[in-house]
Amino acid sequence: MKKTSDEILYQEESGYKDLLLRKNMKMRIMETLFFVVGMLLLSQFFNTQTTAFKVLAFAIAIAVVGLAPFVYKYTLRPSYKLTRTHLIVSMGGRETSYPLSEVEPIFEGRHLYKLGGKRHSLMVSRQFLNHLNERLFVYQKLQKRR
Repeated sequence: MKKTSDEILYQEESGYKDLLLRKNMKMRIMETLFFVVGMLLLSQFFNTQTTAFKVLAFAIAIAVVGLAPFVYKYTLRPSYKLTRTHLIVSMGGRETSYPLSEVEPIFEGRHLYKLGGKRHSLMVSRQFLNHLNERLFVYQKLQKRR
């Protein structure tokens, strides 16, 4: 479902900070696996009691956590669009449109929403989340009047 630019109320592409702080569980698991593989490789070449091992382990941790958002940004290219009736999520070249009636905030975290019955982590700024919450409030208010 393509929306014209005049129908879009707010649009945002995920930034580094959003990708670092608001990634989903699948991305967190991938980072953990890369760290474990890096540590296993490192332990093959260095004794775990040496200072070199400890410094390189710390470097691997920083590299995995710090560089992962750049990888996500350039491979997935996440972007979000908010219209009067839909939230459009574009991730990895695939665009999915969710009617606002199927979008519900989950109170476990500010960026977690139920989209189409599934739990999703929206990797967007607080400003976009505020616009989304305002739009959801207005949409629900209009639905109650009908």
